[in-house]
Amino acid sequence: MEAWEILLTIAVGIGVGFFSALFGVGGGVFIVPFVVLVLGESQHFAEGTSLLAIVPIAAVGAAAHARKGYVSWRPALLLALGGAAGAVAGVLLAYQLSGENLRKLFGAFLLAMAARTTAGMLRSARGSGDATGPAVD
Repeated sequence: MEAWEILLTIAVGIGVGFFSALFGVGGGVFIVPFVVLVLGESQHFAEGTSLLAIVPIAAVGAAAHARKGYVSWRPALLLALGGAAGAVAGVLLAYQLSGENLRKLFGAFLLAMAARTTAGMLRSARGSGDATGPAVD
């Protein structure tokens, strides 16, 4: 990697850590597009890189929230167990897809999440939803 790529990657990492801890979002939403579009790597490479990078980011954020008492341990452990099984299934499926199809599927996923979030915000703005509740019923 060239110096500018290293500095930009560190800067993106700072941003990913910030938004992951602030909103509880997976860093893959930011890391995967960055690795594909900026670093020019394949979708498969980007996803593997993202999964590895998010481990320390999530650990630090979770530890900080835990210090304030904002971690529900039992659901977190159950989600982690299920998530590990899901990760195996997801990786096996990803290996079966071409990079182009995987990239399209990832894009569709991002668009669906954006639409879901936007719909929830619009409902809340019209007063028909609870601002503290789920974005979509």
